[in-house]
Amino acid sequence: MSDRDPEAGGGPRVANRATKALSLLILAAIAALVVWTKPSIGMLIAGAIWLGFLVFWSVTAKDQGSRKTEESRKSRAFHELLLNLGLVLLFTWIPRLDARFLPPSRWNVPVGLGIMAAATLFHIWARVHLGKNWSSPVMIKTGHELVRTGPYRFVRHPIYTAILGLAVGTALVSGRWLSLAGAGVFALAYVRKLRMEEDALAETFAAEWADYRKHSSALVPWVY
Repeated sequence: MSDRDPEAGGGPRVANRATKALSLLILAAIAALVVWTKPSIGMLIAGAIWLGFLVFWSVTAKDQGSRKTEESRKSRAFHELLLNLGLVLLFTWIPRLDARFLPPSRWNVPVGLGIMAAATLFHIWARVHLGKNWSSPVMIKTGHELVRTGPYRFVRHPIYTAILGLAVGTALVSGRWLSLAGAGVFALAYVRKLRMEEDALAETFAAEWADYRKHSSALVPWVY
């Protein structure tokens, strides 16, 4: 796909503005959900962590630059739909659908928040380390490099690992099945995106990618 493909919505600058606008809408939606559900202190903190994460994502999202190939607009829209659904499930409280998969305890909230804090720091490390190679959609840029250092020594997709950590941590703080379903939606979204990205990287880097894949895990070391 070319840098100015008509499906990309008029070029990288328009796409960048659209990404920032969407992030702001998601921020507003999370804030509204948090207020509407009258959450516990733990869920308020979880919501604040998500807000900080999305602010960082929006502020650091830049022009994606020149690209060789790129995920289609329809695919990106479907991914965003899954993420929005996942966030709604993570934070929404619905009467008669508030059954818990975890009984209330003094451990689930601090453990969940700890996972979220660690995931946020891991995400920042991965984003900073990836530098100019980062993009929000699945994309192979002109001059793209295969990064295997920093957090990429441990997993091939540390940014996805971090986002899934945020979702799982939120579900632990909530303890509700509905939130766990939200984390499941996030997992579905990022496993789908991971497979698309790995296909693109395999086509671009061939033997180098095959060696990297052989000696690394996708999301969780020694697990997946």
